[in-house]
Amino acid sequence: MTNHVKRLLLIGFLAIFTFGIGFSVEAADSKANAPKPALTKESDEMSTTGKVGNGNEETPGEWYLGDVPGSPVPNAPVILFVPGLNNVAQVFWEDNDMYETALNAGYQTAFIQLHDAGGASADMWDNGELLAEKIEEISSHFDRRPITVVAYSKGGVDTQTALTYYGAWEYVDNVITLSSPHHGAQLADLAYSSWAGWIADLIGAQGDGTYSLQMANMENFRTQVDNEPIAYHNNYYTLAGTDWGSIFSSTWLGGMYLSQFGSNDGVVTTNSSRLSGGEEITIGDWNHTSIRTGATFPVFEDYLMGQQQELDTSFSSSDYVEKNTPATNQWVHGGPLMEGDANELSLAVEDGVKNVSLHLMSANKVSNITLVDPAGNEIAPKVHSNVNKDGVFAGAISHYLIIDEPAPGEWSIKLDTKYDDAYLLVADFTADSIIIRNEMSDSAAMLQSNYYFEVDQKQVQGDTVKATYRVTESSNPENSTIYTTSGLHLSEILEFDRPNEVYNITIDVEGRTKTGEVFKRTIIDSVYAD
Repeated sequence: MTNHVKRLLLIGFLAIFTFGIGFSVEAADSKANAPKPALTKESDEMSTTGKVGNGNEETPGEWYLGDVPGSPVPNAPVILFVPGLNNVAQVFWEDNDMYETALNAGYQTAFIQLHDAGGASADMWDNGELLAEKIEEISSHFDRRPITVVAYSKGGVDTQTALTYYGAWEYVDNVITLSSPHHGAQLADLAYSSWAGWIADLIGAQGDGTYSLQMANMENFRTQVDNEPIAYHNNYYTLAGTDWGSIFSSTWLGGMYLSQFGSNDGVVTTNSSRLSGGEEITIGDWNHTSIRTGATFPVFEDYLMGQQQELDTSFSSSDYVEKNTPATNQWVHGGPLMEGDANELSLAVEDGVKNVSLHLMSANKVSNITLVDPAGNEIAPKVHSNVNKDGVFAGAISHYLIIDEPAPGEWSIKLDTKYDDAYLLVADFTADSIIIRNEMSDSAAMLQSNYYFEVDQKQVQGDTVKATYRVTESSNPENSTIYTTSGLHLSEILEFDRPNEVYNITIDVEGRTKTGEVFKRTIIDSVYAD
């Protein structure tokens, strides 16, 4: 081979290599800089639902279209992404690769702003009606092309309402829900508990959306929906997670609270994510934030067109409990905080407690937290703080600290604040369970429920145990009744004033152990009076 030919071959190789690199870089840049979804349907509507604001400033009813995929999947549906409680449509593409992942996989996408985007959360009825109207618009835009809804969190409840009650079923083929609280959210019960009222008022946690997710309200909702003939005309597929995210994050703190109810993703339990008329695709190692990212897209992609898959039914919910269910007992308290350093909370720690985890929420960051042990020694604990970015307690500041091997007795928690504020404190005790039985049943009489608790007589002095029941109408907190009972067997018949209302039941149990130390525990529940 002549030197001239060699030079020509070398130049040709370099040209091909350079072009290939340039093409690859250009393709990578194109992938990394996918155009943001474009506002397609503007709306003049302003949200008027909800009791309190959530900080959002988008316009309900507006919807966006993702870019047209370069290599579209043949006969693929349009994927409509529906956001959750207190969310805006942008949660699927801002700091999130879900939109980009779907686009690069060859799917046309659309995104909707529900009432929550306009400044106040809405229940499933208001959001469902708005969503149904917009689904029809989107279907018309695409000449009745099939739509598959991918709904995140409460968006799944809103979607089933839109399809079942507002006629949207005829425009949708399939629904995939990502950690949707189909059976309610225990964190919503916590937000409406007697002790959370102070902080909930400040951060807007008690909007109509949160109200609707109370466990009792969702139990009533499921009874209605599941008996509708059209409820499961569309195919429903569900995903759930069991991870809590990074330590001390808002989902991790939520996971600690929810651990008493079983496996969860920091906001929703796996049991609540299931639908009786749907199919569970899988339960994975996602938290409530990561489950809405592109990480889950390959998991549910095969279900976008409703193809029947070989679902994994070999697992049970107990398979996903092991890392998320420490044996904890909880005490909940809350109230106002005054500007300055005059705020002091009392914490009772009984003997036999291995550690106490303290989760304090406030509207503003607490400038200093000091512990005082029963002997009067001041301790400067290591405190981890972060902002809750979404969910029921979006906007609250979480402060987390642990007391290892605490001395039994009365502890003090001193709080310094720069503003008038409020707090919600959840104390998790790693100790043997004092309450060993917890039952609730409907009474034969109208507007009544029977509660029954039993404490462990091996650990406590029976004649010192007292339970205080605070029964509060969730939509009207001023309508509240207090019941008290005492002894090892704590039973009470609770009465409710109004039918078709949700009542929060906050139960504080306290007494002394065999060695004379004070213990305190809190149980939170909700009841739908009918």
